[in-house]
Amino acid sequence: MTLASTLAISVHSQQIASKNLLRSAVTVTAPVQSEGKPKDLNGCSEFGEGGFRDGVTLPEDKVPRQIRVDLVEINRTKLAVGSEVVVTAKLQNLGRKSIEIPWSTDFRTTMDGQDPDDRSWEFAEFRMSLRDRKNPHYFVRLVTTSQPLYASRFVTGSYLTLKQGEWITARVSFRIRVQNPKFEELNISTTDLAMEWFQTGRTRVVKDCAVTLGYFPYDDAFESLNRRVVARVQIERRSVTAGPAQ
Repeated sequence: MTLASTLAISVHSQQIASKNLLRSAVTVTAPVQSEGKPKDLNGCSEFGEGGFRDGVTLPEDKVPRQIRVDLVEINRTKLAVGSEVVVTAKLQNLGRKSIEIPWSTDFRTTMDGQDPDDRSWEFAEFRMSLRDRKNPHYFVRLVTTSQPLYASRFVTGSYLTLKQGEWITARVSFRIRVQNPKFEELNISTTDLAMEWFQTGRTRVVKDCAVTLGYFPYDDAFESLNRRVVARVQIERRSVTAGPAQ
């Protein structure tokens, strides 16, 4: 039994795909539209707030899947506030059962083949954060600048399956700026850079001229090293003589 298990892991322990998600390398096939303001008014003079639905996404057996994120490459570890950083990220399936992840960069994946008034799709991205100096158990999320991934059951090939041991890599970027400046701040110091894989189900339903949006993250579906410290970095003040962030 032990030998068979070892052989199974060996067979599937390999990289199966890679993708460049830097916006300069991705052709955006459709403009990102506001989900709350549909282009087609369907006879409505305006749309009201229908509200939000939230919850979690779980596998059918309700057993969390084990995944691991790693940092394969980073272009520098001295990071000036406001600058853009490029990394190569890795996502691996550590569990025995396969997982599915979004794998399309085409925004139209969220719409094609669906009733415009009742849509569902999935969204995913690598997210980066810094350990907060005041609260070592808290991480401050940074601004993502690379292209997200989409998937839909209505679009063939928009999902990628990772079997046991298999992994993918992706070129992604982020900016040394906090996602929520009203509540968080950057510390000028040496600190830990952390990475996580974020995946969520989304829905958009229009009824009686009101839009209801749904968010169903995989927070409880993925466990084990989903967010982990991947590098020790130095956050520096931006030089007053520096040009625009690259």
